[in-house]
Amino acid sequence: MTVSFARRLAIQVVDEGAEEAVLLAAAREGDERAFVELYGRHRAALFRFAWRMSGSADAAEDVVQECFLALIAGARFRGGVPLRTYLYGVARNLALRRWRVAERECEERDEAADTPGALEDLLAAERWALVERAVRALPALQREALILFQYEGLSLEEIAAVTGADTGAVKARLHRARESVRRRLARLLDGAAERSCR
Repeated sequence: MTVSFARRLAIQVVDEGAEEAVLLAAAREGDERAFVELYGRHRAALFRFAWRMSGSADAAEDVVQECFLALIAGARFRGGVPLRTYLYGVARNLALRRWRVAERECEERDEAADTPGALEDLLAAERWALVERAVRALPALQREALILFQYEGLSLEEIAAVTGADTGAVKARLHRARESVRRRLARLLDGAAERSCR
């Protein structure tokens, strides 16, 4: 008897969830290997998400560290959702809290770094900086929807679970985010073209 791909995938997800629940219980009991295994599975994705939300590697590292500390300390994770979804939710809350504090204090970071190299590398870096600036200028809810969907590859349903919003709201945020980035990039590129013609 053959098992369909979808069924095998569902079994694998259940098995992975059960395995992570066992690892989490062991990590909470002080098992260092279990903690390292969980950390290794989720650290990179959480870091990318937090970095894209905050624009700072230091802030992203802090968010990831606080996220895992909260998890091991027994934060409200009871296994109702996949661990990955839960961790994104914790990272989201931590990143938004940091963002709000930064907004109140009006801190601005100079993130422009000149990288020597070929002209192509310079142009690619400039384009990336324009996109990054356009994404960072989005309102927080639109920015997180775009980052989780476009960069982290989460489905609309997963994003809804992470953010506590319904799928329709996530879809609307994602649409508005894409439109805002497109308009902003068009203005920035038009302005750059005008300056180069002078």
